[in-house]
Amino acid sequence: MKEQHHVISIGRQLGSGGSAMGRAIAEHFGFRYIDKEILVKAAERLELSEESLELIDERNSSIWGALAQIAVYDMPYVADAWYTPTSKQLFETQTQIMREAAEEGPCVIIGRCASYLFRNYEKHTSIFLQADMDSRMARLEKTLKKPVKGTRKRKHIEHEDRERARYFNTFTGKKWLDLRGYDLVLDTTYFTDEQIEEILFQYITARFPELK
Repeated sequence: MKEQHHVISIGRQLGSGGSAMGRAIAEHFGFRYIDKEILVKAAERLELSEESLELIDERNSSIWGALAQIAVYDMPYVADAWYTPTSKQLFETQTQIMREAAEEGPCVIIGRCASYLFRNYEKHTSIFLQADMDSRMARLEKTLKKPVKGTRKRKHIEHEDRERARYFNTFTGKKWLDLRGYDLVLDTTYFTDEQIEEILFQYITARFPELK
């Protein structure tokens, strides 16, 4: 029987600190951090550019995109630039990459339905971070390192949340915001990053005492 490694999955609303906290957890425990690098590996396996995959990462391809691909397959020759995989193809490729990563060593995985994919994994725990809109808008502006009009930020955040929800709901059959699907749910609104890190570190070591 193969040795199981620890897997920490982090679901997050945009602007709630998921990526920053994931990196902090990975650094603190010496785990591998997995987020955008999945796209790089998926692009290599699908023989496509990373930029083309970013368009559908944690998103659903529209019916028009699917119909366009059906038409493309009927053409005698199509350059790579004309082909974009469906969300399902990307999801399956990313799932394989995540499972391989978990076999190789302990890791922190951001989004991409990891909370569901590893739900029956003995050494897995799932965390979901949320925050109020003002806090999320402020964090997004800090991340972008430039001021953005409030209306634009709010619309961007709401759009990304809808896309993540549709992606999760489609490929898991569960609701992204059904908080019963996570082991720990934390509202980051009222805490500094240092306080959030401390809460998460304490939770993880309480869940897995061997990591102390």
